[in-house]
Amino acid sequence: MSRTEDSLLLYQRIRNPDSLSLHCREVDLRLSDDRRHLVLSRYVELYVSECTQWEMVSHHQVRLTDLLRWMILHSQRLPPRANPDG
Repeated sequence: MSRTEDSLLLYQRIRNPDSLSLHCREVDLRLSDDRRHLVLSRYVELYVSECTQWEMVSHHQVRLTDLLRWMILHSQRLPPRANPDG
């Protein structure tokens, strides 16, 4: 998967379920080109011995203003944190 310099790699896993196949999975987070959306991308790729390849890319995005409103709304519902010094 080709990630940009500005993306944050959240998860990466490469495994060999058997000697004839390779399974790759990545999840990254980045800002959209217009800087108004947060984009979560999932990439899955599978190679098998017959040289066949299967891949899937999906993108999910949310407006930053909606995300911030959601964070503010839900942070008000959390109980206050205990002070570890006191």
